[in-house]
Amino acid sequence: MAGKQKDLTGGTLTLGVKLSYGAGDLASQFIWSFIGSYLMIFYTDVAMLPAAAISMIFLFARVWDAVNDPMMGAIAERTRSKHGRFRPYLLYGTPFLVLFYVLCFMAPGFQGNMALKVAYGAVTYIGLGMLYTAVNLPYGALMTVMSANSADRSDLSTYRMIGSNVGGLILSAVSLPLILYFGKGDQSAPLGYTVTAIVLGIIALPLFYLVFFRCKEVVHVSGNAAQVPIRESFKACINRPFICLFFLNSLALVGKFGQAGVAMYYYRYVLERSDLAALLMVLLNGSTALGIFLFARTGKLFGKKKTAMLSFLMAGVFQIAIYFVSYDQIPLVMVLTVCTGLTRFGLPVATAMLADVIDYMEHKTGIRADGTAYSVYSFGTKLSSALVGTVGVMLLVKTGYVANAIQTPQTMQGINMIVNVLPGACWLLALIPLGLYDLES
Repeated sequence: MAGKQKDLTGGTLTLGVKLSYGAGDLASQFIWSFIGSYLMIFYTDVAMLPAAAISMIFLFARVWDAVNDPMMGAIAERTRSKHGRFRPYLLYGTPFLVLFYVLCFMAPGFQGNMALKVAYGAVTYIGLGMLYTAVNLPYGALMTVMSANSADRSDLSTYRMIGSNVGGLILSAVSLPLILYFGKGDQSAPLGYTVTAIVLGIIALPLFYLVFFRCKEVVHVSGNAAQVPIRESFKACINRPFICLFFLNSLALVGKFGQAGVAMYYYRYVLERSDLAALLMVLLNGSTALGIFLFARTGKLFGKKKTAMLSFLMAGVFQIAIYFVSYDQIPLVMVLTVCTGLTRFGLPVATAMLADVIDYMEHKTGIRADGTAYSVYSFGTKLSSALVGTVGVMLLVKTGYVANAIQTPQTMQGINMIVNVLPGACWLLALIPLGLYDLES
């Protein structure tokens, strides 16, 4: 039967392999999380692009992703090489990914020609998105074929999320200091962002290669799997568990990226404490990593669904609570920030559900569409990030935001709501599709 597994090896993966797999998301954070945290403020305060143009760039990029991501997933799962189906993309795609990453944080003046500046931003950002898909999508799908053992795959998801949050923690600590250092103390200096991107890209490259060399594909599909029509692969994804998983993941990540993508505006213009931005981001990402580590076994004890529901509920409540804190109550902001991070322990559990859904799809249809399934799942992740960027810029304009200026009280309140209430509401809304997910009681 098409897509049927040939090797159901269930041996336990070594700690070294799990750590190596987690290094891939560590590398991803050095690229995509830096993009998510700093590209919008780079566009508005450094490149000085119009807000409407920024929104259109983000929106068009995600419209293209709706075509590009599934196409890449279909190509990856049909790839046949001596390195497997997914690993070759880590080997050959990563250098180009790093190149476009650096190009995104360059701000050529084009002699004041705004049309050329906007076009440059669009080409580099869309190109980066395509290359990120070409590397990160196979990396994510690799987890589903490294072992047929459910416990192994849950562990891989946990180590991936730990790598993600350790990466976020490191970025929180070093990004702004590096930007200021290379920009000679000027947060709006283009060179600070460019050189910081170069440094982070150089670190990310060998981490992706570590995944390539250490993480092997042991769950294989039959030789005629490549002959399965693409429409059949997509049709296999149309089932209740996968649809629920897509929406709960997308909403949860809007909650996560929604806070990260506009947090710098909150620290700089609302709290008026840019000096504490690095510390607050360290507290958030550090507590998230700690929470995932402390509650790593919760999903195995109580089930993935119940664990994720408890996590999302508490994360949403604590995030919204920050909105009601007076701007001068920095210690309380710090405490609630830590609580928000600690309660995000359900994120790796939600990711681990994808492997279960892929197994379910294969059992029901006989097609193992892991690349296609992960591409659609990955599109939801990028869609979440884009919504943060597109809607975030539009809402900033509505609040009356003016770059590099003292904001009005109404604008400060609006930024506070964008950073804390809206992401918190998304965490709570994710409980709806999570409640409808029916692969686990």
